[in-house]
Amino acid sequence: MSIVGIDIGSVSIASVRMDADGTIEATDYRFHYGNIERTLRESFKTMGTEKAEALVRTEHSPDVVESTFTVDDRVAFITATDRLFQPLGSLLIVGAETFSIIHFGEDGSYKRLRTNSSCAAGTGSFLDQQARRLSLSGCEELSALASANTGEIPPIASRCAVFAKTDLIHAQAEGYALSEICDGLCLGLAKNITDTLVSDEAPPKPVIFAGGVSKNEAVVKHMEGLLGISIKTHEHGPVFGAYGAVLT
Repeated sequence: MSIVGIDIGSVSIASVRMDADGTIEATDYRFHYGNIERTLRESFKTMGTEKAEALVRTEHSPDVVESTFTVDDRVAFITATDRLFQPLGSLLIVGAETFSIIHFGEDGSYKRLRTNSSCAAGTGSFLDQQARRLSLSGCEELSALASANTGEIPPIASRCAVFAKTDLIHAQAEGYALSEICDGLCLGLAKNITDTLVSDEAPPKPVIFAGGVSKNEAVVKHMEGLLGISIKTHEHGPVFGAYGAVLT
């Protein structure tokens, strides 16, 4: 028996197919660009969901397909993290338009949550927007360029798209390389996250990073430098919502 979990966000779809023993058989993560139904069909085709006998979705996912049941989004992320990591300190979730951090107690129990405002500045969607402004294919290419940077890092605002555009133009006029500008954007995002979520209290360790932005190695590196700690990621980090939905 196979079960499929889906987590549909504002710009992306995360899908997981798992067998009855809890083994992940297939995963898929892709941007839907507003066409959710078509993208979901493509995702299902890639994962071979015709073999699935049940489908579970996170609660914020639109009801575009018939599901067996729904799971609270945060519960799904926590469940996936609990399965793959022990002990639990804190869980950082950074998606396309929101980011949050969950603190756990010493016994692994839920302690508290802090999240950003409704503004999407400085999130994955913001970073993808800046990638297009730089004529890149998307966040993955921007991340690769940033990770390869060995030069200086120009200061680029990440809290406002208008300020970011001004800083990008200024950095280009100053002669900064594309890799340096991409690294500046990733550093700006990392600063925005840490200033919003961990400015007044160090997150309990270990810190686990999930969500689509967890794939961005440059952002992870800069956050580790800003916080002075090691951050744990997982290859399935971008699909934790879908994976946790299935596990629940």
